[in-house]
This record gives sequence, C-alpha cells and structure tokens, in this order.
Amino acid sequence: MADTNFINQQLELLKDPDGLKRQSARLELEDLGSASVPYLVAKLDEYQGEALWESVKALSRIGDAASAPALVKLLSHEVSDIRWLASLGLIKIGREAVGPVLRALSLSDARSPFLREEAHHVLTSLRDKALKDDLSGVISALESNSPRSAVPVAAEEALLKLKL
Repeated sequence: MADTNFINQQLELLKDPDGLKRQSARLELEDLGSASVPYLVAKLDEYQGEALWESVKALSRIGDAASAPALVKLLSHEVSDIRWLASLGLIKIGREAVGPVLRALSLSDARSPFLREEAHHVLTSLRDKALKDDLSGVISALESNSPRSAVPVAAEEALLKLKL
C-alpha cells in the first residue's frame, strides 16, 4: 500500500515552478499506478496550469478505469493539451472507458464541440471488431452535419445496445 504522506508530497511538487521537480513527482505518481489515482482525481478541480497538465498526464499514463469519469469531464476543458491528454488516457483505459464517454455524449454535455471532437478521437481509436458495429452509429452521428441533436440519441442507443 502506498504511503499517503509520500503521495501528498508528490502532489505538492506538481505545483513547483521547477519543471524537473514537477516531472519527477509525476513519474513517482505514475510508478505508484492505481494507488495514486484517487489522489490525482481529487486534485483535478483544484489544479491549474502545469500542475493540472502533470496530473492529467499521470492519469493518462496510468490508464486506470477509476479515472475514466474524471478524464471524460476533461474532454470539454478549454485547454487543448488537457483535452488531448484526457483522450489518450481514455484510450489507454480501453473498453471500460466507452460507457463514461457515451454517458457524457447522451447528456446535454454533447453540445460541447470540444467533447464531441475528443469523444470522436476516443471512440474511433477504441473501435475494434467487438465494438465496431456498436459504436458505428455514434461515430456517424459525431461526423454528421447536425451532431448537437444526433449525438445524444445515438449515444443513448449505443448505451442500451452495449448494456452499459
């Protein structure tokens, strides 16, 4: 079991002005893997700038399904690097990320062009033989001329089809 004090020290270092210290702290958190995920997720609303970037980068490299809902929220972030890292993390999580992504798309959040763009990246990266037919309607809706209205319906249908 990971030492909470050590994790908290590393989380504090993610805010350090020295980039090497931030990177070293992130790598330590990545090495702890799933043990650091709840702590990193808890800091996402608090952190900004480099500290947020380092936190999302760590989560994206760890690829733990427990971080999927938090990473999905970041698909709408105003900073493109944060959105991209979040999408990479969801891709690494794999099949377990599909449900949270589809749930976000089925809600009014689907009005966010950032969410739609990154969700498209995630879903097209995750489609494989097992999910191809199940995700094709959502991907088509994301690529349509009226995604704001088409995506929530297609996402809801996919959730039902996949029983997620």
